[in-house]
Amino acid sequence: MVESVRGAPRAAKQRLRVELRGRLAGVEGRAAAEAASRLSGRVLALPEVRRARRVFSCLSFAAEIDTWGLVERLLDAGKEVYVPRTERGDPRIHVHRYPCPLRTLSFGLQQPIAGVAEVPPEAVDDTLDVAFVLGLGFDRRGQRLGYGAGYFDRFLRDRPFLTVGLGYSFQLLPGLPVEDHDVPMQIVVTEEETVRVS
Repeated sequence: MVESVRGAPRAAKQRLRVELRGRLAGVEGRAAAEAASRLSGRVLALPEVRRARRVFSCLSFAAEIDTWGLVERLLDAGKEVYVPRTERGDPRIHVHRYPCPLRTLSFGLQQPIAGVAEVPPEAVDDTLDVAFVLGLGFDRRGQRLGYGAGYFDRFLRDRPFLTVGLGYSFQLLPGLPVEDHDVPMQIVVTEEETVRVS
């Protein structure tokens, strides 16, 4: 894995994406469910999450660590939950209150239907207390490796709310290649540990 981060950042990221996708695909059902449950417990134990009233969360798909159970537990705890929507050709992330009607994209991701009421862009900062963000990899500096489209780096830049990266323990790496546009997480949580970025 350390060998993978050498070289130009963009090329190194692409190599890591291939490697981490392969590792994600190898997680079996029971192990995945147990990891997701443990991760949810760690997330809900964060004092910032206990205090939060309104939280934003990615909805997991494919081999990502499951966040659907976490979302249900957040709702059961009385939190307002918000989820993202993206559209081809639109660089923004749209924020919708959940539950709401969803549609499934061609690659399996579920997201709100366009036209459902959303938070105005100018109100996002004042609406959200915490954002839970998935990725292909994270490191102990809070750096995140996404899928390469840049949606979350644009969305999270200069936000006042807490950002928390979520993933399996094997997705937490010693270091990641970094580009100028990358926005680090403030906390990274896996099923094994919670890393607070100094």
